Amino acid sequence: MVKVENKETLRLLTKRFMKMNRARNIIAVIAIMLTSLLFTSLFVGSVSMILSKRATEIKQFMDSSHAIAQNLSEEDAERLQKTIEQSDEVERYGTGIFLGAGRDKHFGFSVEVRYADKNMAESFNCLPTTGRLPEKENEVAVSSLVLEALGVTPKIGEEVTLTWEVNPMLKQYKTDTFQICGFWQGDKAVLGQMVWVSEAYAKENCYPVTQKELENGIYNGGKEYSVWYKNLWNLEKKTENISKTAGFTKAGTGLEINPAYNLFEEDSFSFTSLIVMVLFVILAGYLIIYNIFNISVKTDIRAYGLLKNVGTTGKQLKKIVRMQAWKLSAVGIPIGLIFGYLAGFCMSPALTADALISAQAGQTTQTVVSANPLIFFAAALLTLLTVYLSSLQACKMVERVSPVEALHLAEGEQSQKKIKKNTFVTWWGMAVQNVFRNWKKGLIVMLSIALSMVVVNCIVMLVQGYDFESYQNIFLASDFQLDQMTDTLSNTNFNGITPEIKEILNKCPESEKTGYVYYSEERHKMEPALLKTWETLAEKNKENWTDYEKQIWEETKADNTVKVHFLGISEAVFDMLEWKGEKCSWDTFKSGDYVIVDYSDKYTEQPVSYYQSGETFKMEYGNGKQKDYGVIGEAMMPYSLDYPYADSVYITVMVPEEEYITQTENQSAMYATIDAKKGEDKQVKEYIDKNVLKENDMINVFSVLDMKASFRRFVSKYYMIGSFLVVILAFIGIMNFFNTTATSVTSRKKELALLEVVGMTKKQVSKMLVTEGFLYLGGAFVIAVLLIVFGAKQILVNTLGTAFFFRLHLTIVPCVFMIPILVGIAYVIPKYQFEKMSRESVVERIRKE
Repeated sequence: MVKVENKETLRLLTKRFMKMNRARNIIAVIAIMLTSLLFTSLFVGSVSMILSKRATEIKQFMDSSHAIAQNLSEEDAERLQKTIEQSDEVERYGTGIFLGAGRDKHFGFSVEVRYADKNMAESFNCLPTTGRLPEKENEVAVSSLVLEALGVTPKIGEEVTLTWEVNPMLKQYKTDTFQICGFWQGDKAVLGQMVWVSEAYAKENCYPVTQKELENGIYNGGKEYSVWYKNLWNLEKKTENISKTAGFTKAGTGLEINPAYNLFEEDSFSFTSLIVMVLFVILAGYLIIYNIFNISVKTDIRAYGLLKNVGTTGKQLKKIVRMQAWKLSAVGIPIGLIFGYLAGFCMSPALTADALISAQAGQTTQTVVSANPLIFFAAALLTLLTVYLSSLQACKMVERVSPVEALHLAEGEQSQKKIKKNTFVTWWGMAVQNVFRNWKKGLIVMLSIALSMVVVNCIVMLVQGYDFESYQNIFLASDFQLDQMTDTLSNTNFNGITPEIKEILNKCPESEKTGYVYYSEERHKMEPALLKTWETLAEKNKENWTDYEKQIWEETKADNTVKVHFLGISEAVFDMLEWKGEKCSWDTFKSGDYVIVDYSDKYTEQPVSYYQSGETFKMEYGNGKQKDYGVIGEAMMPYSLDYPYADSVYITVMVPEEEYITQTENQSAMYATIDAKKGEDKQVKEYIDKNVLKENDMINVFSVLDMKASFRRFVSKYYMIGSFLVVILAFIGIMNFFNTTATSVTSRKKELALLEVVGMTKKQVSKMLVTEGFLYLGGAFVIAVLLIVFGAKQILVNTLGTAFFFRLHLTIVPCVFMIPILVGIAYVIPKYQFEKMSRESVVERIRKE
């Protein structure tokens, strides 16, 4: 024998094999294209989700830098700045000083007075679009929303008078008049509106905050830095090194990564989900490409055997198979990359929908679609890896086969096997025997079809698992909620629902019921029993409290008075309370002689009572009034209607609306709630938009309509992803079944002809082949059910189902509903293949074989 060494000969042989298998080539290219498409769309969608969330958080939380340092003393700031300037990793940085919160009754949003250089202002996305940043002490650059609230025309040179809080603990305020040197369009959807003053003004007027005050939550006068690195690689390590070098060792101090750049943080994107999906795509691609190459090699095995007989080595034959795979990949992968990007582009708006985006108007997710070359490189590389893995078995087969074995395989070994007398002799018995005889081939077919069934079932379980009521109960206690609350306590408006607004809301014709929550802060002298309760709670929670919270408790204990969140509630809100123990009646409560007190569930496993029904609560109002009330029950306000800011030592006391107004003389509410009549949600929304927002467009409107739309967008992305995967996986499964059935019928042509010769009718042969199809798809159903029961729950709960409003309910109903489709496929394809073969006579089939 002469060993073939010529590379050109191997290329020529590869080309000849490609020409011999035109139909195989088309199917293989489609399979490789689908695999490439899945990887590309997966990566485009995943990266788009990350970048969109990053863009949304950068806008909402007003920081585009890579790392930030806030609330630094003068000494700490000097050390950090020196370290930043000496670091080779830092590209640029910005500096700033927080002076205090802007205070004005016209502000219905958070306003912060600060100094910032150009880089810092850029990181806040608050660079003046008209004019410039302030340079002189009497200059100011400001958001247009601030000017609009103050009634000042946005114009360079105009004067504006601003009051800001120098020290929140001492209640010190400063008022100055400035000239506008720059402004920009404000955005209601962000955390706060900025007012930039000059560095000279900031240094002269900022509060000389100490390190201890900073640690206890007083941030006025604190220095801050924004840092941009030369690249995004290993942000955590770079940031940690700078912090340690600057002398910051305590957690939560020094330089920290901007949360928007935490790519795989728990509540944004699951790295585990990505890995699971990548492995899933590899498996899906492997199942079809493996089958195609195996069928192709078995079909051409005689040719490979002859080549080996004339001197071609097993290694060279393996190379011929692999060269075919690479050529097919060179065609399929680019097409898959293009269509995968288009699929990812189309799906990105749905993929970036986030159910946790507030129902408040203006707060929406930004969609960013990435076309980074690394996406296409990774998709192409993983597709090649899948093709390589899929072709391994075929390569081993041609490498090890001997010429004699090749001849036996080509002649159809199955046809040489005789049916034993004591085995199955019926057509269905033969079908069972054939399936078990080719169980490896059958398992591939079963797995590929089972995957599409599992995906359908998991998508249904996933979508059904997201519970809108659980979601709504946290964020919205009624159909509509109105307030003028902001994200920061220092600038919120607890009296935003004025009597004028209440009058408009009460006239809404489509409203079923309207409710109000009023708020004021009072102090209450603690009885011995209440003091003892708080001493127990403080002891259990002292490790979790900050020094500032511990200080608040010491002050509370020293003067023996506790802060009271004093709430007035209407009947509609009374019906929403979460009771501990027996619920009292509104008719008794509305008399004004009783109070409802909350209970503590934050510090202990079992709820702790401050007061119990039947006890007396003595209220001493800040305006000098006093009154003794009977405690009629214990209840908590729904989360969305409660006092929204962090607090440590307090109790909540509720009285009826009329009693609250009588005692406090405050007629403006903190919250308004509206429940619409059945089917009248849209009309109520239109009424609020036309009447309430016309009166005051700074009111926040939270709507069940917006919440439902947000929830639907969130859930629909799983329908979209699922439908996309199901279509491709179903195509892969059916193609595998079609190829396997076609190959089985073709390779057993002589065997089937001989069965007809010995007396089996065509109808019986057709039934036997259809039964084999039923057994394959029945096996796929069993595999799918096993995968769902023993694996789906764990995978879903730990990847896509991590939301607090997700409740997984195990079901296989979607798989059951797919049985008619499987039966149709199992009947049509084998019957079609046999009828196609039967166009030749029995004699022709035996002779050709």
